[in-house]
Amino acid sequence: MKVSGKEVAEAICKKLEKEIKSKNLKPSLAIILAGDNPASRIYVKNKIKKALEIGIDAKLFKFSQNQFNQCLQTIKKLNADKKTHGIIVQYPVFDGWNFDNLILNIDPRKDVDGFSPESPFMGATALAVWEMLTAFAKKEGFSKTENFLKNKKIVVLGKGKTAGRPTGDLLKKKGINFSLIDSKTENPNEIIKNADVVISATGVKHMINGKNIRKGSFVIGVGMGKDEGKIYGDIDEEEIAKIAKLYCPTIGGIGPLTIACLLRNVVESCKHGTFR
Repeated sequence: MKVSGKEVAEAICKKLEKEIKSKNLKPSLAIILAGDNPASRIYVKNKIKKALEIGIDAKLFKFSQNQFNQCLQTIKKLNADKKTHGIIVQYPVFDGWNFDNLILNIDPRKDVDGFSPESPFMGATALAVWEMLTAFAKKEGFSKTENFLKNKKIVVLGKGKTAGRPTGDLLKKKGINFSLIDSKTENPNEIIKNADVVISATGVKHMINGKNIRKGSFVIGVGMGKDEGKIYGDIDEEEIAKIAKLYCPTIGGIGPLTIACLLRNVVESCKHGTFR
């Protein structure tokens, strides 16, 4: 059965909108786009749209391939701007650009994507995965997500900066054991087929399908890409729907939920930041 990430995301956003109004908050998010990834442009558009809907001021700063220094200067200005509560750099950036260098130049208190080691925030994608695991737990009759995951074989596919790695870090922080599958893992399909919970963050089209998951498993698709003008996710939803007990795709699922968790971080930064 499909679990709607969009519904979970809307519940989070409604709470945020109510809090922003009741506390007269004026949260502001700066989004830096310095890359030519088609999926990134879609995500940025959706982030801005949802932010504005709930009362968060969202500004987009676009840069071309030869404007790395200008990008750094913009980040420094945003750090000094007391009205800016969150700064994110949409990943991936242009070839030849140093993403980590950009992140390290962001004031950690404004790093609402949680990439900096000193950031007080957990990554939005990882938080979205946890929210979905919590939704699974509730449907299975568990009051605590940790109890739902206890004694289950969990696999995380991918260890990328935005999804796989932070998801793994969050699970470790929660004391949840899991197996990591990356490009060097031997016989990955055998490991996936034995898993109770599958979290796929590879960006490989239909990486998770009817041939490599077992019946009754719980599946979360995180990775996304674009091929011949069409967006695709890690999971083959048509096949997974017949086999998994509960599942959530990236598109219309973890995507909206990631945005909701990011915006929640922005509101928290606005509430607690010393730069207000």
